[in-house]
Amino acid sequence: MMDWNRFKKRTERNFSRAKINKSVWGYQIEPGSKWNKGLTQNQIEKLEKLMGFELPTDYKSMLSTMNGLDHDQRAVDPTGTLDDEFGTNLYRYPNDFKRTRWLLKKIHENIKHVKKALANSDFDTKKIVGFVPLYAHRALVVFKDKSLSPVVSVWGDDVIVYGNNLWDYWHNEFELTRR
Repeated sequence: MMDWNRFKKRTERNFSRAKINKSVWGYQIEPGSKWNKGLTQNQIEKLEKLMGFELPTDYKSMLSTMNGLDHDQRAVDPTGTLDDEFGTNLYRYPNDFKRTRWLLKKIHENIKHVKKALANSDFDTKKIVGFVPLYAHRALVVFKDKSLSPVVSVWGDDVIVYGNNLWDYWHNEFELTRR
């Protein structure tokens, strides 16, 4: 079983020391950000009804520990042409349910590329039941088998499997090494 409490502590410790890198394009986590409180079992069940499918086991475990960040993320333009913008790209549920529809639309528009990337990583794409946007243009793939939890990054027809499971994905996203 994944230790989401430990993951939460490690990432929050990293967030407390983070600095905005003005030479890198895109959204960055604000220094001092913390994870929001997790959802109750009842709230997770309501979320599953809202989404229309049962969530993977490890995602439910993660959601019971943490659910999005307490600060918006900052979009940086290294050229200095644009002012920094702020927005929620690390999604929290059910708050961001409607906001994430754009990503589901993009996934379905590019489903053949999504399935190809997943098949190349040995996932049976006939058993996909849905997708859950997680962070920016990355989404959890939900299968009939609730022990599976790969994450895909979808930018148009540019699709990669960003993590073979939720735990690997978040470790990759936050550049954590396994200990």
